Amino acid sequence: MKFLTTGEKLRRLRTQLGLKQDDLRSENVTRGLISMMETDKRDVTYATALKLAERFNERAEELDIIMNVDEAYLMRSPKEDAELYCLRRLKDTNIKMDIIDGIFQIVNEYNLIEVKVEAYCRLGEIYFKEREFQVACDIYKKAREICIGIKKNEKLGYIYWKMGVCKADDLKYDTAIEYYQLSQYYCSQYNDFKTKKLCLYSMAMCYRRLNQIEVALETIERFLSVCDEKEDFRLYFFAHNTKGTCYNAIGEYDKAIEVYKFLLTKILDDKSAFLGYIYSNMGSNYCAKNDFKESIKYFNMAEKTIREVNKPILAATLIEKSEVLLKQDLNTKAIEAIELGLKYAEEYNDLEYLLKGNYLLTKIYDKMNDTEKLEKVYFEIIDLLKSTKSNEMIKSIYDELALMYLNEDKTDLCKKYLLLSKNLDWGCSYEK
Repeated sequence: MKFLTTGEKLRRLRTQLGLKQDDLRSENVTRGLISMMETDKRDVTYATALKLAERFNERAEELDIIMNVDEAYLMRSPKEDAELYCLRRLKDTNIKMDIIDGIFQIVNEYNLIEVKVEAYCRLGEIYFKEREFQVACDIYKKAREICIGIKKNEKLGYIYWKMGVCKADDLKYDTAIEYYQLSQYYCSQYNDFKTKKLCLYSMAMCYRRLNQIEVALETIERFLSVCDEKEDFRLYFFAHNTKGTCYNAIGEYDKAIEVYKFLLTKILDDKSAFLGYIYSNMGSNYCAKNDFKESIKYFNMAEKTIREVNKPILAATLIEKSEVLLKQDLNTKAIEAIELGLKYAEEYNDLEYLLKGNYLLTKIYDKMNDTEKLEKVYFEIIDLLKSTKSNEMIKSIYDELALMYLNEDKTDLCKKYLLLSKNLDWGCSYEK
């Protein structure tokens, strides 16, 4: 894309509006000066740009053309126009990859270093939405390196937060916490209160995943103390939702149910997507209390609501619901719920519930002594874990396979998976 010099802008506007150089003359603006400005031999002063913009707009109005030329446009350099264009395009919430590719070409042509940071951040968002978490994180790292290089440290709080979110969604919670802590530091240094607040929420979620419940609850309270319920209702809701899951994790099921009942008072729309989360979590807590009738009631309510308004979380509801069925030894129904949940988890690339559903299947098939299906599920889990490079978790599956083959007197296979497990201790690669 070509961005015009001031002279090129003057010449193009004059031609478009059917004006001669003489028509632009005014006090202290001679025809000779206009000629020199059009060939970029003289700079345009603010006062001159103001007069020229006024004349262009007058002529446009005479021709019934909407133009709205201002002095800022006339005085901007091609580099400044390129920067403004790129930043405006990058604000588009629905920006596509090909547009960002075009922006990178402009950025490189005009050496727009700070714009490059913004372009990397938007590109990272696109890959994150496509659940390409490692790719997204690597792109944010490029933005980080530029910021460090040009000492634009005020942007680092945001970038480290986004890197942490990528790692958390890739189930690398310890690494995510490290990035969140760096984010908190830079946010505090540069008064980035908005990112600091968002990062506190993300940290609470991550501590919950790590089962550090006390720290998670403390972080949730810190977040809620700075969260405006009306302005940030989505985060306000999920912070309370996470508080409920924390109480569930430590066996405080009645406290968890109270949290969800409180949230129900905040939902006025019976078609709200938030209801699916509440009903599912209430179902899980009643299941933990062995109140299966109430549990199934809420899971059914959750499933109905989610099918209508929030299908991406249907995998979680179906797989959590299977645990109620398992507690009642309804294995066939539990398997049906899990397999349906896995289909939705695969459709929406939900790694957490792809793993949870398959782990539940291993428990069922192990209990049923169905080694053929158990073996198949173990291999499925290994394939899922390879993308996360979670060697410790892969090692545990190798150990389970070795034990299964030992019980079947398949010594060669037993030795194979014991050796693979041992190799992971040495940092060697994995295989199936």
